[in-house]
Amino acid sequence: MEVCVMGRTVGRFLVTIGVIAVGVGIVQGAGTADAAAHTVYQIPATAVTMSGSGIPGPYFAAVTAAPTSTPGTTAFSAPASPYVCSSSAGRALVRISYINITGLRSGTATVKPCAGFVDPTPVVATADTGVGRVVAQIEVIGSQAYPDAGQPSLPGFATFAAY
Repeated sequence: MEVCVMGRTVGRFLVTIGVIAVGVGIVQGAGTADAAAHTVYQIPATAVTMSGSGIPGPYFAAVTAAPTSTPGTTAFSAPASPYVCSSSAGRALVRISYINITGLRSGTATVKPCAGFVDPTPVVATADTGVGRVVAQIEVIGSQAYPDAGQPSLPGFATFAAY
């Protein structure tokens, strides 16, 4: 059974979004203006946004990783544009599952990309990543109040050197 969205099947739509994500290539993380931020090489997670008028669009969740005053501790965020924050994806969360392949530490951090969304999830999450090469999977997930926000989605991947 195929579900049609505006004359296209959801499967074709997801393939199109995936091709766009790959076409974007590996991008450098953008976000908060912190001069000491880690350089994050990534393929952002890709999700679907729906505007108030029902027009779908892509949402590329790119992660920013910045060092804190404590060595081996990283502050994660995934800031979104005002367009994304005004769409259905503005109620989604971004989960970063990481592993430090040098120091063998792993964990998960979840952030909300839109500060105006009423949810207890922080905009910036601090994680004990350890010092060394960190590899992460980025996912757009629904929030407790809006489990379908930003769905369907495809995961993204990132790597950076934590210090």
